[in-house]
Amino acid sequence: MAASHSACAGTVSRFNRRVVLKRVALAAAFAMGCAGAHAQSYPDRTITLVVPFGPGGPTDSSARIIARALGAKLGQSVVVDNKAGGGGTVGPMAVVRAAPDGYTLLWGGTSSLAMGPGLYPKLGYDPVKSFAPIAQVVRAPHLFVGRPDLPARNLTELVALAKARPGKLTFGSAGAGSSTHLAGESFKATFGVDLLHIGYKSGAQAVADVLGKQIDLVFDAVPALAPSVQAGTLRAFGVTGVARSPLLPNVPTISEQLGQPFDAYSWFGLLAPAGTPAPVVSKIAATLESALKDPEVRGQLQSAGFEVLGSSPEAFADTIGKEAAKWTSLIKKLGLTSE
Repeated sequence: MAASHSACAGTVSRFNRRVVLKRVALAAAFAMGCAGAHAQSYPDRTITLVVPFGPGGPTDSSARIIARALGAKLGQSVVVDNKAGGGGTVGPMAVVRAAPDGYTLLWGGTSSLAMGPGLYPKLGYDPVKSFAPIAQVVRAPHLFVGRPDLPARNLTELVALAKARPGKLTFGSAGAGSSTHLAGESFKATFGVDLLHIGYKSGAQAVADVLGKQIDLVFDAVPALAPSVQAGTLRAFGVTGVARSPLLPNVPTISEQLGQPFDAYSWFGLLAPAGTPAPVVSKIAATLESALKDPEVRGQLQSAGFEVLGSSPEAFADTIGKEAAKWTSLIKKLGLTSE
């Protein structure tokens, strides 16, 4: 009797497992069907593109070019929402808290995703896990310039001058922990020079003080500095990219002058909140890829000093992880923190 009861129990148990597995499979199929249907109808309303800096800068200008291009191809408005603060970390938090439906996207970059995690130990998001990367879109090197009256005509002479006067030459940036500050600190560490950092509230203020001969050197965006270099009021010492800038083709890179690998970029890309349906991410990625092939869009980005990239979501996730590790290591070595 006991054996019979045990056999019945086993049969019921197997039956229950089959029922449960069938229900799980049906639920999964239903979820996939819903995601697919969502992707087919997406977008059916306005999309918000969160930019973690204020209007007017290179982050904002590049985001607006992409917003217009995406909107035209998707048939819906893509509205830029500037959420500045926290060194570029306030905007990403707004995206993390948004519904993962593809209607709130992030224009994330070096400061928000690669430097923020090192500067803000209690940051409320993970640069990779909290988002669904869509594509790295553009990048731009910095330009290293100085006063034209410095007794150094090129970068080799500048390094020799800095080594002869340790801690005497000053370089300005857009503030402690900014991408231009960390580009300068990376330069110091790579080439063994001691430059005194002077932080400002903006890159424009730092540039103004180099022009006014209050400080000696500055790292800043190529488009912002190119007119002064061409006018002879600033001396260009090198570009921080792996290739020369089309805006200043006669200015060599730092690497080609000093014979050591060196690069420091500001880069930007498109991300959605983690959990956004894969078909929606794929649709945005495909639309973005198409937009970046448009000569007019590419021209606008290049005129603003950007190198147009485009990447797969997987490649962008890999870039974010590597860049975050690189800059967090330097930030820890310098003992920098914003908390």
